[in-house]
Amino acid sequence: MAADRVTPGAGSPLERAIGYLEDNVARAVAVGDLAALVGVSASHLGALFRQATGGGVLAYQTSLRMGRARGLLDGTELTVAEVAAAVGYDDPLYFSRRFSRVHGLSPRAYRALGKG
Repeated sequence: MAADRVTPGAGSPLERAIGYLEDNVARAVAVGDLAALVGVSASHLGALFRQATGGGVLAYQTSLRMGRARGLLDGTELTVAEVAAAVGYDDPLYFSRRFSRVHGLSPRAYRALGKG
């Protein structure tokens, strides 16, 4: 990610940052780089996220990733490792622990509920 350019487009820095995160769910994004991309300081971007979402940038990114993971578990036959990779986690075990922490059950147990 080139931190020396600002993300084009209309909208506030928060809207542009959210759009970038939504478009790049599987990509690791450093808060400082994202802030530079939308033209604000990292602390200001963090404050904007906390005000709008109640949590920080990384919490929002995790929420996006877990939402995408739920969709993949519901709507595909991808393995847990493939889902992990699709949402930006190189380590399927780490992904499973994060998923379990957020949802209270493992990805396999979530899939077994048949929500999709």
